[in-house]
Amino acid sequence: MNITETPIVSRAVSQRTHEESKLKKTQQNQMGDRLMEKPSDAWRQTLNASGDTYIASALKKVRQSKVTHDETLTRMSGTWLFNETLNASEDK
Repeated sequence: MNITETPIVSRAVSQRTHEESKLKKTQQNQMGDRLMEKPSDAWRQTLNASGDTYIASALKKVRQSKVTHDETLTRMSGTWLFNETLNASEDK
């Protein structure tokens, strides 16, 4: 390599380049750490959700409720036929 092939850069440019590469390496390490923690975080969320009794009891109350939407609204949205089949099976 000849001296003429090497570009001369100022100290500020070389410092900026060094800081950018250091930042990039730090971000890559953080992303790698997050990827490693992701499965354990998902498992922890699953355990927390399974122990949530408030949501389970609220869902149980919703399932027991006979409150429905207005028939004209459900006809417009297309769910009326589905609701009618449920009502027919409950009447039997």
